[in-house]
Amino acid sequence: MGPANSDLWEFSLKLYAEPGVAASCLSLQNRHGFDVNLVLFCIWSGFRHGELTDDLLKTALETSDRWRETVVQPLRSLRTRLKRDLTESAYSSSSEISALRERIETAELDAERIQQQELEKLIVPATGKRTAYILGERSSRRNLDKLAASLGATLNNAVSEHFDSLVKVNRRLVG
Repeated sequence: MGPANSDLWEFSLKLYAEPGVAASCLSLQNRHGFDVNLVLFCIWSGFRHGELTDDLLKTALETSDRWRETVVQPLRSLRTRLKRDLTESAYSSSSEISALRERIETAELDAERIQQQELEKLIVPATGKRTAYILGERSSRRNLDKLAASLGATLNNAVSEHFDSLVKVNRRLVG
């Protein structure tokens, strides 16, 4: 049995495994400054719970920012630096360094899972029936647009295409 509050994580793993999703997420992260976990949270909450309120999105941003800056980003930076150092030099213990890098990558994934659990805890499920997935698609896209606006990100064609692509892939999974 998975940990409490693992619906977002399971959703994310399923969506991320779909063709093109990882590339879109990494582009949003590396080229446009989005936190992938927040992007996935916006899509998940739109399909599962509807549109995020401004206050809830603000809390999600604050929660994610603290965790990402304190835990996720230092692990990611260390993992990335070790990869670069391994390619640029000839350490005699490169296999041990590679094994260390893999353990750091596992820790980074664990940190991202914890981040998603904390985000999921912010959602108080509404009573009643779930909305149809079309409403979920619209809510997910609105959540992503609100996220971009909250970050002061430019909603250019590239970002919009990534958002649309992610929402459409999820619609296929849900539908």
